[in-house]
Amino acid sequence: MTTQATPTARVALRTIVREWGRIGCIGFGGPPAHIALLRQLCVERSGRIEAHEFEDAIAACNLLPGPASTQLSIFCAWRLRGRLGALVGGACFIIPGLILILALPALFLATSPPTWVRGAGAGLVPGSRARASSRLRWALSMTLLLAGAAGIVIGVAGGPPPG
Repeated sequence: MTTQATPTARVALRTIVREWGRIGCIGFGGPPAHIALLRQLCVERSGRIEAHEFEDAIAACNLLPGPASTQLSIFCAWRLRGRLGALVGGACFIIPGLILILALPALFLATSPPTWVRGAGAGLVPGSRARASSRLRWALSMTLLLAGAAGIVIGVAGGPPPG
């Protein structure tokens, strides 16, 4: 079995943006859903990655710490477009969920949230709402700080994902 160290085919960057962004938006169900969508895109539909290489990539990503499906999406984008594809594909895969994760607390913690949000929060005890609010703001700040630091480290370290 051979593993190539460079992308096999140059795929248009707009294709990476469109397809990885689509998976990032519709891939609800966690890693099993993401892996199935990536398999359909890269192995079954386009045939740009061979099935055995895709399976090897899943095995390798499962051994690494962190979200395996995110690592697999970055690997697949790297195989199709190189370093730039990995960066763009990873961002397009991650950003839709990140926006949702950041938008929901902002919406729930707004000084004047919409009626449906106030109705959803009406069952909370006022004291626990205040404690949760301060904790969520702290968690959101830490999440943004860690995401920024991780982005800097990844940008400085460079290099292709393992594979």
